Amino acid sequence: MNHKAFAHKMQSYTILYVEDDTEVREHLREFLSRYCKEVYACDSSEEGLKIYHQKRPDILLLDINLPGMNGIEMAAEIRKKDKKSRILISTAYTNKEFMLQAIELELTRYLVKPVTSEELFAAFGKCLNELNTEEVLLGEGYIYDKRLAAIVKEDVKNILRKKEVALLEFFIAHEGEVIRYEILEDSIWGGEMMTRDAIRSQIRNLRKKVEIDLFDNISGVGYKFQRESY
Repeated sequence: MNHKAFAHKMQSYTILYVEDDTEVREHLREFLSRYCKEVYACDSSEEGLKIYHQKRPDILLLDINLPGMNGIEMAAEIRKKDKKSRILISTAYTNKEFMLQAIELELTRYLVKPVTSEELFAAFGKCLNELNTEEVLLGEGYIYDKRLAAIVKEDVKNILRKKEVALLEFFIAHEGEVIRYEILEDSIWGGEMMTRDAIRSQIRNLRKKVEIDLFDNISGVGYKFQRESY
């Protein structure tokens, strides 16, 4: 991942980090502070809720195993009135019950310790996508700006054509799925007859404007869109 581009995106966002292990908390707080506008850190859910109500952070990173109220219970308390803030949960072990609760609370990601820097970047990148639906991080500094209908990298804008916009947004909405040629015909061309060569041509155009490998060609079937980090 392009860390410079990630820092540029994170610099306007605030984070609340709740972790009762002092060494882990201070290490990660210092790390996140390099990228974010502000990082608020504490060791309990009770203190975390006070900070949350005072500061209204954009993203919360909560350890599950906290003294008193655990991280899932804190997330549930926040979700009673706040559906927008993005919440990440971390824990030293997997727990099926907690994972099911995480899904019900619309949490962004469930992280198992020890968490690598790349896993953190991916998790926070997903948070940014959910917070800012007008911009989509594609990877390696490339951003799709829906308002401009353009691919942007380091302030260089590459405007997309109408069909390219429709195609890219469709793939983003169905990331990780194998999209068959006939589905593309129905969804992008409205059932209008469209040759596979014409579809391949549109994909080639997008590949030229985003010089990273986002489209996996499934021979004789269609394509799968997948971002490496998000």
